Parts: sequence; structure tokens; C-alpha cells
Amino acid sequence: MGAGISSLSKICLVEPYGKRNAQEEAEKSGDEQERDIDYTFVGLGIENDEVDVAGNCGNISSAIGPYAYNAGLLPPGVYAENDGEVTVKIRNTNTGKLIDSTFWVVGGQAAVVGDYTIDGVTGPGSKIKLDFKRPYGSKTGKVLPTGKRVDNIAGYRVSCVDGANPAVFIRADDVGIDGTILPNDFNKLPDKLALLESIRKAAAVAMGIAPTEDLVPRSIPKIGLVSQSSSHPVLSGQILKTPQMDIVIRFLSDTQPHRAIPVTAALTTAVAARIPGTIVEQMLAPEPVIEGVITIGHASGRLQINATMDEKSKIIPVSATVYRTAKRLFEGEVFWSDKGEKEEGTNTVYGSHGRHSLGLAFVLESRGQESSHLFGEE
Repeated sequence: MGAGISSLSKICLVEPYGKRNAQEEAEKSGDEQERDIDYTFVGLGIENDEVDVAGNCGNISSAIGPYAYNAGLLPPGVYAENDGEVTVKIRNTNTGKLIDSTFWVVGGQAAVVGDYTIDGVTGPGSKIKLDFKRPYGSKTGKVLPTGKRVDNIAGYRVSCVDGANPAVFIRADDVGIDGTILPNDFNKLPDKLALLESIRKAAAVAMGIAPTEDLVPRSIPKIGLVSQSSSHPVLSGQILKTPQMDIVIRFLSDTQPHRAIPVTAALTTAVAARIPGTIVEQMLAPEPVIEGVITIGHASGRLQINATMDEKSKIIPVSATVYRTAKRLFEGEVFWSDKGEKEEGTNTVYGSHGRHSLGLAFVLESRGQESSHLFGEE
């Protein structure tokens, strides 16, 4: 199903947020109390059986709201009107972060047909607005995990930023790579890929993501090659012109270059761009393409995104917004057992206790942490 590449080998676990302990909820802020859906992201290994729950996936996040609506997982009040704009409040259990997903409903189903287009995505679709709340500290609790805007890691100047997902930014020319390189051309640079992976792992340890390089997750932090805006071809053959973008970035995950740009990485890029002195901020075009928006050039085209910073601190993001599309491809069953047969009568505790999500328990257990406290007696 995943075509053997990391960007397509993904699973979403989606469930109603459910009932919570009243006193526990009363102690939380308004934003924390308001949520409809728990969503757990799972990345699957390509060459092994690894199951990775270290971070979230922004592109996958765009499908969660429409899926939850169509599956009948939302509170009854959401379905009072068949048509119109709907906002679903999502908690990502991997990061503990909240996302507002706003989309149109037509005829009792999440809209698919529309005229919104995204570079690197085939065909237009109905626009989905994703508003990520407090998109920082997803793994470390800090927007600048090392306390610095620029670090020296393995002899290279980098910026380590923990936004929607942790990322390491490095100037492409500092490692001798053309910043406008296309994904397939990375195959000709095995030594450079090995160098970038060593920098990524060293940065992960410096950020506190893992105690040693051997224990660094394959999915985070991502590493981004940053360069100034310049005219260059993208995968479609289209030529992007210098004035059409504010910055050019190529992201890699697990030594695999992305054909576009991961949304969570783009969100972290937007956060970094708003912090004076970071590698990203230093490489921005003098004048933005669109005022108040960061236009990122990637291997498939451009992405427009923004981060709103706290007025007092100047470096803490309050929210970040991006627009996507999503459509249902198919419904079916995947056989996972050795026999390839459906197992009848399998017991499940799904829905038997509404205090916490099974997805959150799965995340904790995958990280070697105890989860029994989630389902204790109220």
C-alpha cells in the first residue's frame, strides 16, 4: 500500500475524544478542553518492521477532520446542518498539540470537489484550513531546544527549532549541495546524504530528543537544506522565478528527500522564519512575495504558510496556518495475520472506557512508558 517510500507508508488512528474526568477538565485551559477527536499518527518502516510514533504528519492531518465527519465520530451537534462550514477540533496524541480543521460539508459529506490547487498534488479540491495551536515544543517543550538561534553541530552552523515537529536547518552551500537540487539527484550524492544524516543525529542529541545518536528516531528531527530564492526547475518541469518565493528548502527524512515539503516541516520553517537570527530568517528574501506570508519553494513548487508569534516574547508561536485538500481513495480491509484471513471474535476494549484514547496509550507504550494510569478508576 505504501509503495515502499516513507512519505506514503503511514497510518492514522482516529477516535472520538470521549468523556473526561470533570475535575481534570476544569483545571485545563479553554483550548485544552475543546476537542472532538483524538488522532494518532503512525509511520511505518520501509526496510524493517519499525513502528514510529515520534511525531505528527501535517499532510495526514488534513484528512482527519473530513474522515471523522464522514465516519460519524463527531458530537451530534456537528451534524445538525447538512451543508456549510464545519470546524473539527483535533488533538494529536503524538505531540499533545491541538489542530482546528475547517472544511465544507455538502449533502452530509465532507466536500471533495473544489477549485483549490496545491503544487505537487494532482488536481484541484475543496480547501481545508488547518490552524495549528501553539505549534512549538512538540518533542522538547521548547521552540529553541538548545537555547540558541544558531548552533555549531559537527562543525556546521545550524538552527535547531522545535515547531510542529523538530527540524534542523542548514545552509545548502555549507555542505556543498545546490539548494535547488531535485530529489532523484540526491542518489548521486551518497556521501552528502551520510553527512546530512550524521549532522541530523548529532543535532537530535543536542536538542534532547535522544540520549545517544543510536537512539535518534528516523522521522525526527527532519533536516532542511536552506538556500536563497533563485530561479530553478521543479519536478513538473515548471520554472520557478526568483521573485515568486521567499526561500528555497529541501527536506530529508531518514536520508530520503521529500518530493514536496512535509506540512509540519513547513510550519516549523515558518516559525524559524519569524525568529531573528536563525538560519532560515537570515536566508529570507528582503521583501516577501505576499505580506504576512512565508512562500517556500520546494521540489514540486511553492507552499504558502504563516506563523503568528506572541507579541511579548517575539519567539513563541501562537498559531500557524496552512491550507490543504483531501479526498477518500478507497474503503476496504487489509489482512495483517500470517494466514491472511479475517480473525473472528477478536476482543477489543475500544469504546469501553471513555476517559482517554487508545491512541494515546499506544503512543506511550511504543515509547516504553506506562499507560495503565490512563484507564484507572475515576
